Amino acid sequence: MSQGQGYSIKVLIFQTNPHQNEFFRVVEKTVWNYANGGTWSETDGCDILRMGGSGTSGALRLLSNKGEGCIITLGVHNYKRWGDIITNLKNDQTACVINPQYYSKDFPDREKQRERQLTSYEVADLQGRKFSFEYVVTDGNELTVRVVIA
Repeated sequence: MSQGQGYSIKVLIFQTNPHQNEFFRVVEKTVWNYANGGTWSETDGCDILRMGGSGTSGALRLLSNKGEGCIITLGVHNYKRWGDIITNLKNDQTACVINPQYYSKDFPDREKQRERQLTSYEVADLQGRKFSFEYVVTDGNELTVRVVIA
């Protein structure tokens, strides 16, 4: 990835095999602005995170029609992409609360996840539903990530 340039992450969200007619939708979008600025937009049905530079991230909170939720956080750290997924949310766990925790010493597990700079990750919720992301464009300044809820 080029240093000193902005980044974008195009997010493609897929839901396969919906459990008992349960469908997820984006209900919240946040950006951690570490002096770089950032915005979310939508193009052709995809969410796009634009960031002014490395050290920035954004989070999407998804909620199902049955009240289940998850938060997907994506960003660029030390000029490499990263991501995380949190499931089994409590009522006070919004994207606005969770996104800054990746930059706080008070949440070492979140910092470690950011530092891992993963290109893919998968986690299951308490119901056994799987949530995953995979960067399908992993390098450069225009990244693409596929999110799957199965």
